[in-house]
Amino acid sequence: MEQPKVNEKTRRGGGSSSSTGSTGSLEEQDEGIIDGTYLTDSSDSSATANNKETRPYTPSTTFQATRIKFFCDMVHSHVELPLICYKIINTRQFQRLRNLKQLGLCYYVYPTACHNRFEHCIGTSYLAGTYCKILQTNQPELNIDNQDLLCVYIAGLLHDLGHGPFSHTWEQFISTYDKNYSHEEMSIKMMDYLLESNDLWTLCKYQAGLTERDLVFIKEIILGHPISGDEFQGRPPNKHFLYQIVSNDITKIDVDKFDYILRDCTQLNVKTGFDFQRIFNNSRVFFVRPGLKGAAVEVAESAQDSTVTIIAYRKKISSTLQELFLGRFSLHQKAYQHKVVRIVEMMVVDGLKAAEPYFRVPSSTDPAKVLKLSTAHQDVSAFIKITDSVLEQIIEWGNGGASARKIFNDIINRKLYKCIGYLSDQINEDLLDDLKACEPALLLCYTSINYGRGDENPLNSALFYVKARPGRLFKHKFSGPNLESKCFFLLRPTYAYEEGETTSTISEEDEQKRMQLMEEKVELILQKHEVELELE
Repeated sequence: MEQPKVNEKTRRGGGSSSSTGSTGSLEEQDEGIIDGTYLTDSSDSSATANNKETRPYTPSTTFQATRIKFFCDMVHSHVELPLICYKIINTRQFQRLRNLKQLGLCYYVYPTACHNRFEHCIGTSYLAGTYCKILQTNQPELNIDNQDLLCVYIAGLLHDLGHGPFSHTWEQFISTYDKNYSHEEMSIKMMDYLLESNDLWTLCKYQAGLTERDLVFIKEIILGHPISGDEFQGRPPNKHFLYQIVSNDITKIDVDKFDYILRDCTQLNVKTGFDFQRIFNNSRVFFVRPGLKGAAVEVAESAQDSTVTIIAYRKKISSTLQELFLGRFSLHQKAYQHKVVRIVEMMVVDGLKAAEPYFRVPSSTDPAKVLKLSTAHQDVSAFIKITDSVLEQIIEWGNGGASARKIFNDIINRKLYKCIGYLSDQINEDLLDDLKACEPALLLCYTSINYGRGDENPLNSALFYVKARPGRLFKHKFSGPNLESKCFFLLRPTYAYEEGETTSTISEEDEQKRMQLMEEKVELILQKHEVELELE
């Protein structure tokens, strides 16, 4: 079957210079401005006519008769979302994402890494819906209905709703106090809070036709696994392919990754050859017999509710899929796990720990309830107040104590922890035991760059097909990633790990002498084990 194509100018942002004028006057658009983005109602016939050439691919379905919103995006050009998504966007819970930088502390290394989770979530929702609609049009036998499509849109929009400040650095801080914390679980709690406090679930039920089962489905998409037990409850096995669109735990090929790689590369000016539209146009859903093993997978002759479905990819785009993971690898190498970024992250974790005894977060539902930074996630009305502004609150308002303020001021003034070198080989246990004598002044900072699944290549779990033999699926053997692991040796000043009156009385000169002695102590230990630190 010939796959539909998307106008290249539309997908990569062509024609954007004329799109602003096509949405009508500013007076008509005032209520539709999101972060400098102009939105229009699909009922606006003039906007519809003028955007005819630049609108992204939209199959003809009854869902298109419902009201939708259009706006411009720096990555995807013209983006359209259902009206219910627009309602969700204009809530306090979602608007909080404007104050969470997508790349967290990369901003202290890359000045252009200033984009937020707000636009990433909108982009992910758009890609999820577009992918789903292409499958809906190309394969009517999948019976993708309007509720399926709307749930995928909403799941893409809310998948990062539970992120804390400073990206994944917040999770590193929280894990010290709560090992079970995850931003996916927090997204589910925030989603419930959003729907309840804004009375949007009533709108979802009576205007969008969603059910309690659909709500479970959305949550399972966000989590990437069943809410309870081993079986998905939101959709039967013949629609399990829908779980692989937003967050694909099987192959790691999903629209969340598509959007953040393209968006981050655009912001950081990092080159990538990845083209998500080629994946959209060369994906098909297959009904497969469960329990089959080996490289070849047999396609089921008929589809029942109990028949498992999976997204497979045409073999000719294997190089495009490799570009996806090479792009991820490159971003981790150049930005996400850049040495200075990791040092700043370690300093922020230390600063948050130092602020823990002093920083208080009030609950909005119970005025008498006050939480610490480490427990704010236990109350969603308190967690909503935790954004990247925590750093400014500690520095400017003194909410976190003297040590935390000093650490964060050091970040601002670029007085970072001293890196004396790194080891690229795995550190043996004997060396680690001896290095404990240098703690807590010595901090070991680890980086590990791969394709997202340790030493394995996620593409080895993907299924492929060829046009000449559409009834047979197979796996292709891909080479593993060139793993890159490092352990940086960082020296911390006394105030970064001690609290008390004596900390503030140590002069900068005495601090330098302490760190020099500690560096010599580390070198003696390394010489004992015949190990030499590498330098960049």
